[in-house]
Amino acid sequence: MNKKILPYNFDFTDILLKTPAELIVEGSRLAIDTKYDDIASYKVNHRDVSKIMKPKNDLLYKDLLATKRKRMSKSPFAFFRGSVDVMNYDLNHYNNSGIKTLIGGDAHLGNFGYYGSSEGQLLFDMNDFDESHIDYWEYDVKRLLVSALLVAKQQGFHLKKDVEPFLKKSVKTYLKTLRYMGNLPSMERFIKPNTLENISSSFSKIHESKITFDKSFKKIVSKSINKAINNNSDYAVKKYTTTLKGQKQFIEDTPVTVHVGNEDYKKLVKGYENYLHHSRSDIKQFLLQFHIVDIVRHTVGVGSVGTLCYLILLENSSGDDLVLQIKQGLPIYQDDKIYIDNKHSTGEDIMNCQLILQSASDPFLGYFNTEKNSFYVRQFRDMKGSVNLNKLDFPAFCDYVNVCISLLARAHSQSPTFYKIIGYLESKDWISEALVKYSKRYVEQVELDFKSFTGGGKHGNKI
Repeated sequence: MNKKILPYNFDFTDILLKTPAELIVEGSRLAIDTKYDDIASYKVNHRDVSKIMKPKNDLLYKDLLATKRKRMSKSPFAFFRGSVDVMNYDLNHYNNSGIKTLIGGDAHLGNFGYYGSSEGQLLFDMNDFDESHIDYWEYDVKRLLVSALLVAKQQGFHLKKDVEPFLKKSVKTYLKTLRYMGNLPSMERFIKPNTLENISSSFSKIHESKITFDKSFKKIVSKSINKAINNNSDYAVKKYTTTLKGQKQFIEDTPVTVHVGNEDYKKLVKGYENYLHHSRSDIKQFLLQFHIVDIVRHTVGVGSVGTLCYLILLENSSGDDLVLQIKQGLPIYQDDKIYIDNKHSTGEDIMNCQLILQSASDPFLGYFNTEKNSFYVRQFRDMKGSVNLNKLDFPAFCDYVNVCISLLARAHSQSPTFYKIIGYLESKDWISEALVKYSKRYVEQVELDFKSFTGGGKHGNKI
């Protein structure tokens, strides 16, 4: 495979010696011949999405496919969340900007939320990196805009009058954030964590509307922030475990939570030991004080259903508990096929992408490989939380979308190519309109695929 298109090739040596001004000019040049339809075009078509999803689904745990289908069938947005491979397939069949960066790969509105930093600070940022890889920046922006339109329709907002004009402005927010990040000292851009206070401060400098934003943003987070703060290992132990004969163990809830067999247990214990070997010295020293109490397979999310995912319950001699999540790293869908390279550890790749894209990450983040699979490890319930998208009124929706697209820009700014994006977006006034136009058309495709997927069309096939 050509080295230049490897999805985990972080080598940007061709631009490292160029100045930001030179990169901005290069981005502008890439946009010179770009036409409106190069960005906005999408032809809605009737198709069997199960054929597109099959290569990835063939890698999933078959006993959970019915659960995945059930969760995806709840709404068009739920289907969209569980069918990232379908959109990646479609994006690969249309024009692109020519500017690659490290992308989240699945940057919909539901993949932003709270989590705890190493210092115990509550952060708000992108929180799903299973699909992260090197690709075109606009893939993330388009996926976020499509998700925003789906949520807006779900909430009954007026699309043409209110939502579409707002989303055009939100693309400008993405550009303004890139400019802002470009003007920061490199070290500040690299280390500044996305605490709620820092988000508010940055946003006010971008929009010069701190008072209005603070009032609205606090309204959004107030209902979920306390829940996130209390969502930790202690809470997980109380919710997911019971004590039998003086020994804690996870509560079974078939098919979502199931104890593993002896063979899998031994493999996971060996994998955990391998994870410790790769961990930072302070994390390794801390975890060596704990021993494994119980292991279960535990299903999470929508798109992740079917991947091998486990919970490990740890306990130390003082009776303190810690729950770690082990999640299978699956290959991504790129260039019409599943990217598989036996020389690569997908768990390690996902870990590396998360470390780059997040402003700060879980200290327990790590990986290990088994003979057949690759996994990444993270703390379970480390102050994790999310904003309930079904509860947003239109002003709150606007603020939430602006925050997410601003955080997306901050993530993209960690790749040196981001200056090219600035030049590209600055060169044409209509690009934001074209991106929204594409997203509007693609929503029609999502709804048609959803109808087919749930049996309302001729392609109502099972996964």
